[in-house]
Order: sequence, then structure tokens, then C-alpha cells
Amino acid sequence: MGSNTFRLVVFRYRPGGSFQLVDEIRHAVRLSGGAGPRGLHPDALERAGHAANLYRAFCDAAGVDDVAAVTTSAVRDGANRDEALAALSVDGALEVRVLSVEEEAWYGYLGAVNSTTLVDGHVLDLGGGSVQVSQVAGRRLGEVVSRPLGAVRMTERFLSDERASRSDIRALRRHVGRELDELEWLTGTGGRMVGIGGTIRTLASMYQRSVRYPLMGELHGYHLSREGIDELIDTMAALPASERSRIPGLKQDRADITLAGAVVISSVLERAGVEAIEICSQGLREGIFYERFLSPAAPPLIPDIRRQSVMNLVDTYRCDLPHVEHVCLLALAMYDELARLGLHVSDPSEREMLWAAGMLHDAGVLVDYNDHHKHGYYLVLNAGLPGYAHHELAMIALLVRGHRKGQPSLSPLEDILRRRTARGTRSDDGDEGTLLRLAMCLRIAEQLERGRARGIRGLTLEATASELRLLVTAIGDPSVAMWSAGLETPIVQSALGRRLELAVAG
Repeated sequence: MGSNTFRLVVFRYRPGGSFQLVDEIRHAVRLSGGAGPRGLHPDALERAGHAANLYRAFCDAAGVDDVAAVTTSAVRDGANRDEALAALSVDGALEVRVLSVEEEAWYGYLGAVNSTTLVDGHVLDLGGGSVQVSQVAGRRLGEVVSRPLGAVRMTERFLSDERASRSDIRALRRHVGRELDELEWLTGTGGRMVGIGGTIRTLASMYQRSVRYPLMGELHGYHLSREGIDELIDTMAALPASERSRIPGLKQDRADITLAGAVVISSVLERAGVEAIEICSQGLREGIFYERFLSPAAPPLIPDIRRQSVMNLVDTYRCDLPHVEHVCLLALAMYDELARLGLHVSDPSEREMLWAAGMLHDAGVLVDYNDHHKHGYYLVLNAGLPGYAHHELAMIALLVRGHRKGQPSLSPLEDILRRRTARGTRSDDGDEGTLLRLAMCLRIAEQLERGRARGIRGLTLEATASELRLLVTAIGDPSVAMWSAGLETPIVQSALGRRLELAVAG
């Protein structure tokens, strides 16, 4: 129950296994709207009580058996805290916990580090009432600062008029600067910063639309530059508050407060010496979930975010685990053999993308076997893979689509691959060559495991200037596997300029 928005999320999970978000409700309550020396405004408490009662009724009707209700700075700082809690708890029907500054930062940190690969850097969480900046070192939470710089509070204090003047925006920037003074652990540190909260997601959505980003709507993992935020500030400031919702990506219920939130975020990034912020679609509410999901681990951290993301989808899409694991075994063996022969340079990032695509290549069968490569492409791309950069997600989805028929193509995601982040590396043969080589490994592995009997136990490669010779070790009759793999000669020719020959080793 945030200072601006109330959010209810429902997770279904198996301890030690997989989890899925199965429902979500959001409502802009504006709990901190109109707050003053006497506390939260009566109208805000009435709105909050109504929303809380609806959420309680939803949980009862849906049979949710574990409910965690928390609230943050608006109630924590309000002079009428007891009255506010009575409204939020629906007169005791719902147990509500007021999070301390430290707890709020802790849960936001858990949401961020369990859905990104952040090891060292900062987490910025901007809400309606406050902003938290948390230091992360070695995946552990370090210094934390909380300041009353939330989007609703700053709008009411500095940008409450229909039009925002340049002097108003400068005054807000100066105020943020004063609030952050003397934070040596933040000032000029640079590095990686992950942003959570509705305002930063809204800004990312707006900017994606303004530049026609190919993965429009895929916010998690998106890198929004400080320059881009400042462009959005200028765009919003040029319009009266009542007309800002015309800007693509800016919701009506956030149209008046996003400008102030953007100024605060831009000011924090400038103070920290950070040029871009990485968007995290998870946050405090997911942090509370992770504490339960990973119990009794202390701290509750997922050991390998990227592997967990893939295996979560494998379970969600009910992939045939023995089959996809064996396809991966053979595909990675192909990849390693090509490197041994000097036909490409082994790259850990490429190898991991090949593994992820191998594990998910049959995800589309959940929809229908016919065209399951196309269904799988859509499912993987739209489900997202927390921990993978957008260019990696694009390559994995393209490999899933290209594992079965036709010539693998970069379209329509070629532009995403050109926007690769510092994590990625460009192969000598470019994105198309990378796609062809990895798709070749995946296709041949899939064909060798065509009968799903795991009869092909291993493989080695030999190469001449004109031929790639594949030698397999088999249990039982390998004729079907050999015939199927032989059909992939065209992609070997495209990827390596060689014809494919197969034989049984020894």
C-alpha cells in the first residue's frame, strides 16, 4: 500500500522450485495526497480504506492462503498513523505492517537483486512519498538513505500549478541536491544503478515509445539514459499538467506527478555520476515474496538469476526436461568442438544463450506442435528472462524460432542486437553469423535427439576446407538420428561454407 499506488500481486510457487505471477491489481489511491501537519487527509484515508477492502475481498474470493499487507512512508511519517492503520486494515480484518525505512529498502533490494545480475552498484526506489537509494556490494545490501522526495510530495510542494516553470524545476533540483548533501558513498561513485518503482517504469515506457523501441513494453532490463530522462522532462514541462496524458506511455493517473519524479531521478543520477539507469520491473512487493519463496535462506538470494529465469519458464511451459537437457548437451558439445577446431572463438555469453535456447526450444508446444518454433519465439520474447540483457533475450528468442525450419533471420529484432550493452560482445562474423552458428548447433542437436530416446551419447567433429564431418557415439540404432541430422546440410553450408557428413565413431 504505497504512498501513491496500491498494488496487489498474487504468486503461485513451489518452495525450491518454480514460481509464477498469476494476478495483479493496481489502483492509484494517492494516500499521501493532501497530507499535512495533522497527518494523512481524510479523503485519502477514505480512498485507501475502500481499496484495502476490495483487495481483502479479492484475496478471500481467490482463496489466497498467505497474505502480506505492508505500507510505507505515507503512514510511517503521518501524524495520524493509528487512524491510517485502522482504514488500511479495514478495522482489523487485514493485518497491515508499517515498514521501517530499513525494511522498505531491504525488500526493494531483494526485488532488484533477485531479478537482475546486480552485484555492485545502487538500487534507486522512487515512490509517491519518498526515495530510497541503497548501496549494493557483492550482492549484499550496504548503506541506505531515505529522503522525503517522493513524486506526490514533490509535485505538491514544487510543481502543483497547471504549468511548471523552469524556475520551479530548478528549485526542485536544488532541493534534491540539498537532501543528498554529505552522502559521500553516493556522490560521484558512478557504476551501475537499478531503478524500481512506478515512476521509473513510466519514464522507460514513454521513452521507448518516443524512439520506437523494437521491444516496446519490455521494460525489465531496459537502460534509460539520464539524457533521455531530461528529454522527457522538457517534453512534460512544455505541456500543462491536464494535457500530459497525451504523451504516449504516460498514464492518466500519473500525468501530474511524473514530471517531479523524473526531476528527482535525474538529480540523483547526476549526483551519483551515473549516465543511465537500468529498469527493474520488480520491487518491494516481489522482495516480500522472495523472502517466503527462498526461506530459510539468509539472505534470501537466488544463486543464479539467469539459470533460474530459464528453468522457471521450462517449468511454466511444461517442457520435456530429459529431452531439452539432452538437446543442450549435444548442442553445447557441437559448439565446443567448433571452437576446438578453430571454426569460431568460444564466448561464454554465446554459449549461455545457446543453452537457454536449447532448454526453451520446445516451449511453443504448449500452444500447438504445428509452428511451435514460432509460438516459442513469442512466448520467450514476451515472458522475458530476468538477468538477460535485451540483446541476449532477442538472440535466444531468434534461436528458438530458428531451431526448426527455414533460414534463421535477425528480423524483426536486428535493431535490438545493435543496441547491445557492455555485457555483450560482438562476434567477428557479426550478429547474423552468430545466429547461424548457434542455430546450426541447436538444429543438429535437435535432429540427433529426434526420437527422444537419448541414443546419441556424444559427438566429435572433424573439418577440412570443404567438409564438416560429424562423428557420433550411439546406443542402439542411430539411423533415424543420422538421417534427420543429415537434413541440416544447408544451414552448415550457410554458417561454415562446408557440406555436412555424418558417421558413427569407431
